[in-house]
Amino acid sequence: MVLTVPILILLLTLLLLMALLLHFLSGRMTESARSIRKKYGIPEGNIIYSDLDRPAKALYSRKHGISGKPDYIVKDDKHRSMIPVEVKSGRSKEPHRNHILQLAAYCLLVEETTRKSVPYGIIVYADGVQHKIHFDRALRSDLLRAVSEMRSSLKSGCPRRDHNHQGKCRFCSMNHCCSHSLAN
Repeated sequence: MVLTVPILILLLTLLLLMALLLHFLSGRMTESARSIRKKYGIPEGNIIYSDLDRPAKALYSRKHGISGKPDYIVKDDKHRSMIPVEVKSGRSKEPHRNHILQLAAYCLLVEETTRKSVPYGIIVYADGVQHKIHFDRALRSDLLRAVSEMRSSLKSGCPRRDHNHQGKCRFCSMNHCCSHSLAN
């Protein structure tokens, strides 16, 4: 098959245009990844798991009988560790205890699932405020104690109230049977 000069020039021009388009698109994807990292305070490293922009499989611990889906997991090759990131839609200057325990559960799940160290996790609130939460022995113990208390509450049929906020009780799924409810 013999190609004429005009057809050859046309093919080369198309190849060049495709190469330029691919280069442009790869730059936009990199810029998009940078803006997501900046917006959510995701640390440097490879994002190996994401539940925000696509459905992801839940992590599960047989040992502790818990499961969950962090928003992101970042693999930090430099420190050979994994970093769970939890993005919250509300605003807060300080992290809420339940958010800290949720992140701690993700730290535990990531540790057990990947068999890699999880030194800390990050909570990011809607206003951009970020909190680095160290996953140490004390937080691990606090988490396991909370899981044990939740199991006891489920067995007894009614949870123990640990706050003084009427709104929390009003929207709680257990307020119909709770003798400590502030909503009644």
